[in-house]
Parts: sequence; structure tokens; C-alpha cells
Amino acid sequence: MTSREAHIFIVWSKGLHKRNEILEDIETKFEILECIDVTWTKNKFSENLSRFYGENLPKNSSKEEHCGTDIFLCIIIRDNNPKYELRETSKGIKAVNSNMFDAKQLYRQWTGGGHKIHGSDNISEAKNNMYLLFGIKYNSIIDSDNTTKAWAHNKDLIGANGWDSLEQIFEAFNELSNYVVLRNFANLDQELNNLHPDIDLLTDNKRLLVDISNGKRTSKDKKRVQHLVLVKNQKVFFDFRYLGDDYYDNKWEQHILNTRVKYQNLYIPNTINHFYSIMYHAFIHKPDLMEDYVFKLIDLSKNVDLIYENKSFIEFEVLNDLNRFMTTNNYKYVEPRDLSVYFNTKVIERFGDIWPSKERASIENIWVLKKLIKKALLKIGIKLGK
Repeated sequence: MTSREAHIFIVWSKGLHKRNEILEDIETKFEILECIDVTWTKNKFSENLSRFYGENLPKNSSKEEHCGTDIFLCIIIRDNNPKYELRETSKGIKAVNSNMFDAKQLYRQWTGGGHKIHGSDNISEAKNNMYLLFGIKYNSIIDSDNTTKAWAHNKDLIGANGWDSLEQIFEAFNELSNYVVLRNFANLDQELNNLHPDIDLLTDNKRLLVDISNGKRTSKDKKRVQHLVLVKNQKVFFDFRYLGDDYYDNKWEQHILNTRVKYQNLYIPNTINHFYSIMYHAFIHKPDLMEDYVFKLIDLSKNVDLIYENKSFIEFEVLNDLNRFMTTNNYKYVEPRDLSVYFNTKVIERFGDIWPSKERASIENIWVLKKLIKKALLKIGIKLGK
């Protein structure tokens, strides 16, 4: 197994006056694989920069002005003798590839200070940079036997103008992130046939999935996790659930991610977590148990050595199985931070006291009122949309 690493330097346009000196120095320290002159669309530059750095940078931000918005140089290198040491970074003291970090700091001095030079500090950052910029997978670079090649790339970050398919976006997620599709993952492409396609994911890094997908918030409420992503020029809604959001108990969310399994071209919960997370969702995240969840749980029950029938749900006997799973694993019933997710306290009261927040109680009172109004209108022949 090789200890080599692939990395990337970027000389932003306002640092290009030192292009030759930087290339000459890099050649003495690393193996240069590719030199790429990159041009981003002017009206996409701010968005590209935000996604690349994982920051919410407004148009014409100080960072954008500092780096420049013209053509810039990307240098992909191979470090054949990487070493990791502690360095003071913008995010505190961290273990970084010191060969890369020290070279980056030197080139920043040469270009007048600031951040006119970017360099990846670790493999994870290198993977992210290369894929977002060029759609290049890290392993294809580290194992490359190509001699140095120079080329031009006149494209924005991958996904900047939407995605060609769900397969394409999940290929990016697979390369760069840790996630699971929580449910409805069989024949996921069929989701695009729905009027409002909706995909529920759980991740340990929500911001990363938002940046990879180029997702746009659908609400000003920061607790809402829904983002709109363009796929085949169609609006697809992704709910990016994340560790600590109390969609499920934090310990359970971590376990779901730690025990994920590959299914076709994406990652999903293992059999047990899939079954009980759907049961929890059906009973706790919904005001009423819907028929399609009954059928789904009956079908899946045999996979976890339970045999459910329609009558199993009449008296909600299945809730005892859910509660047994929760107590055995020391998982708690938790109130979701996202207030658009229902929290069925009437079900949870069967097993103990529960005290929803005042904010949620107020919102759910409105939901109850709307439900009553809808029923009243139905009685006089008026049917409202969803």
C-alpha cells in the first residue's frame, strides 16, 4: 500500500504574477501531474467560491475581491513522502500535511499575503476540491502514471447548472460524503416522476451535502433542512437531516450512519435500522398512521423476524415493538428541531411524559385548526389541495 498522496494548489488570478516562481518551487518539492487554467462564468463566480470553501460568501465579497475573478491556475501534484504535523490553521491547531501547508504559506508570502493561494491540507480536502472542480475521483489521480499535462477548463463547479441524473449526484455524494437515503430508495429514479420529488437523507455534514449538490434553501427558517436541487431541469427537494438535529435520537442517527450498507449506487440504513426508522417515522413524525406505511411495515417485518398483519395495527400493538427497540438501545423519543416535522406526543405519552417546546405547541395548534377547517369544508363539498 502506497503512502503517496495527491493534492491541489490553486493560484487565484490576483496571485498569477508569481505563477512561474511557484511552479518552479513546486517542481522541487512534489511531482506535478496536471496544470489546469480554469475559467468560471462571471455570474457564477460567487456561488462557485462559496461552494468551494464551504462559506456563505455574498456577491463581490472581500474574499472574491482579494482572490480575483479572472482565469486561475490549478496545479494537481503527488506528494511521494507526505508527513503530518500540527499547524495553526484558520480553524485552530490541526494535524495537516505539513509539506503542503508550509508550501502554501510560502506562496502566500510571495503573493503579498492573504489567500491568493489555496492548497489542500489533507486527503479529504483534496478529494473534495478535485471532484467539485473537475469531477475527478481521487483514486484516479493517485494511481495515475501520466506525465505532466497542461489543459484549459472553462466550466463552473460540477452541478453549478444542475445535474443530468440522480445517479450523477449520488456518485458525487459517494465520493465526498457520509450519508444514507433514509427511505423510498428502491427505484429512486421514479421519484422524478412525482409532482414534487422528495428525497430524505441523513448525514454527518449537512453543509457538505448542500455544497456538493448546490442545493438552495426553500425556507428562510434556518431550522428547515429542505433544499431544492435541479436534476434534469426538474426541481427535486432534498431533506438533509443531520447528526444532532433530533430527527432521531443522536445516538441512533450515529449508529445508522456507522452501519450503513451499499444498495445499487447509494447508501442506505441496514435492515434493522431501516425497519425501525420507518416505524418511528410513521408513528412519531405523522399525526395519523397512513395506509401506505401499514403496507410497508407489513412487508418489511419479515426481514426483522416479526410477522405483521393488518390486525397488528388496529390496537397499535406494533408500538410495543418500537418501544422495546428504543429502550433496549437506550434511544430517546426526541422533538425534531425542524418544526415542519410533526411530533406525535400522543403516541409517546403511552410510554412516558413528554413536554414539547412552546414554539412547537403553538405551530401544532395551528395544524389542528387547519385540519378541523378542512374536515368542515369537506362536509359541505369543498375539497382543498394538499
